[in-house]
Amino acid sequence: MSTQISLENFEEIYNETYNKTLKYIVCKCFNLEDVKDLIQDTYVELYKILKKKKYIELDNYSNFIIGIAKKKIQKHYGIVYKIKTISIGNQSEDTYELTLPADLDLETELITKLNAEEVWKFIKRKDIKIVKVFYLYYCLDLKISQIAEELNMTESNVKNVLYRTIKDIKKNIKMEGDIDESKNGNG
Repeated sequence: MSTQISLENFEEIYNETYNKTLKYIVCKCFNLEDVKDLIQDTYVELYKILKKKKYIELDNYSNFIIGIAKKKIQKHYGIVYKIKTISIGNQSEDTYELTLPADLDLETELITKLNAEEVWKFIKRKDIKIVKVFYLYYCLDLKISQIAEELNMTESNVKNVLYRTIKDIKKNIKMEGDIDESKNGNG
């Protein structure tokens, strides 16, 4: 069943497809700093196409927009994109088992004890895979199973990335309310 899209329903299409397109771009880019530009470029391109052609008849306009995003990513990264996507597909993922206490509410603990800006700065210095997992989990609210599927990882590996990085955050970033030992008269 084909749908006709035009400038008149651009905003509706944008609202319907934004999250899926954002998820795609986050999963495919090599630097999260590029995401805003790539998502903007994708929808600007769609706008230009609709302005030029007045309307387009498509079976699936969401896939059409993902196609635009794919081209924007390829253009942005050039040959690096092609090399990395080939090598990523051939890598095998190491999986680790990590047992955490069942009553540990990591998300609440992170939000209430850590400065979100400091955490984000810390995470952005990590490997891109870690950054993507955190962005998809905490910003886009994707489930671990969805993240695993999108990033070609096992669920166990996604959990491992989340839990080990949270442990690393807790170890390396000063918690709000922590007492500075040097100012406590002990140092």
